[in-house]
Amino acid sequence: MPKKKIITLKEIAKKCGVSTATVSFVLNNKNRKGISATTWNKIEKVFLKYGYKKNKKKKSLKRIIFLLESTSYLATARFLRGISNEVLQNNEFIFLFNAIIGDIANLNKVIDKYHPDGIILATGRTKELDFDISKIKSNMILLNCWSKNYTGITILASEYSSSKNLIIDLINRKNNKIAIILPQEDWWQNYEDRLSGWRDAHTETKTKVNLKLICKAISNKEYISQSEIGYLAFYKLIKNNIKFDSIFATNDLIAMGCYQAANELKINIPKDVSIVGFDNSQTAVNLKPELT
Repeated sequence: MPKKKIITLKEIAKKCGVSTATVSFVLNNKNRKGISATTWNKIEKVFLKYGYKKNKKKKSLKRIIFLLESTSYLATARFLRGISNEVLQNNEFIFLFNAIIGDIANLNKVIDKYHPDGIILATGRTKELDFDISKIKSNMILLNCWSKNYTGITILASEYSSSKNLIIDLINRKNNKIAIILPQEDWWQNYEDRLSGWRDAHTETKTKVNLKLICKAISNKEYISQSEIGYLAFYKLIKNNIKFDSIFATNDLIAMGCYQAANELKINIPKDVSIVGFDNSQTAVNLKPELT
């Protein structure tokens, strides 16, 4: 095998259209501040072609690709707040938004272009990814999402996991018609996660989802309190003759409104209908029977 031609840093700089100092920074793994990922990759490819070995005495920066599949700026801000300034300054983060959209080919293109040390793939709303990620060899963390056959680190919101486990438990107790009542702020991340948990519990237990059991508050209506939302939703289910054996009140004030409506309608809790809350607040303790 012929020996690779050795060229100077100056020649590499000329080939890449950058200064010799920039090439030196890349060679010595110095801070990438001011050097784009595209330029850094271009120089590294020339090093590889001509047999240059980067200086490992200097602390090597880690390049992390942050892929966020989200249409919510609130979800984006939530994820970014979890990265400290020190981590950001001592490593290189590349943020790509909505770059995958269910297509694993796009993920492979990202890996081929940036050669990351690791990938964080996050979704704004907790969900199962609609493609098989197990074949990706790069270090990866799934945040707020999961994939079948993937054995790496998966981090799911507690709001999602606890809601899903709760609904699965109700279904296993033969409560298959579970209404969920959401507040006006149903677009908040925690309420989205609670709804996702309700939905996926049905999917995992192969229980049919009745969309009429998803009760949402009217967005432009002025309610006296959260409890009024639960009160009116309970009455609406009865008035529309929608069959339900349980109610998942996504906060305890909503549950309190359900209790009031059930009492007026002479519906026994828990004999006729089970009602579960979420917050474990003082409201839950004071309701009779006590709110689950």
